[in-house]
Amino acid sequence: MTANQGLSLTFGELRRLKLFADLSEDQIATFVSLVQPREAAVGQIIVRVHELGDSMYLILDGAVQVSRTTGGRDTALAILETGDFFGEMCLFDEAPRSASVVATRHCHLLRVTKPAFDSMVETHPVIAALFLRAMLRTVAGRLRTMDKKYVDSMLLSRFWPKTSAAPAGGSTPHPR
Repeated sequence: MTANQGLSLTFGELRRLKLFADLSEDQIATFVSLVQPREAAVGQIIVRVHELGDSMYLILDGAVQVSRTTGGRDTALAILETGDFFGEMCLFDEAPRSASVVATRHCHLLRVTKPAFDSMVETHPVIAALFLRAMLRTVAGRLRTMDKKYVDSMLLSRFWPKTSAAPAGGSTPHPR
């Protein structure tokens, strides 16, 4: 199976990606005909926080770090690898990117633009529905993980001393 711009992938290579698990070979071929292959070298910024997003990316091979800089400090939010995706929110809203994404290994990507996605919804609704269902499974898992981290941090904060002053003896505060 060959996509536009010379990307050559076998059905088996694409089938291993969880986003394509429910699609037939013909449906995958149609999907790939609507997207753009991209490569990113190690250290390359693929998307920047606060930029307007116009596409999502599927990682065919490689790895990226999703991060956000706050107060001059870079915080890694996630490491995504082969089979993962990022930037999907821009397909549904007009908001700026919520994080930056940098390649940590050489990446082969599929770029799904908003116009390509909208076209897929209109002209290939079954493919779009199967793709969306697979994408929502992953997004739901990410939300559950974030919810657990949030609840864990709230529970920890209940046991942390409420004062900002160091306790007697000059040690740092520890959970009780």
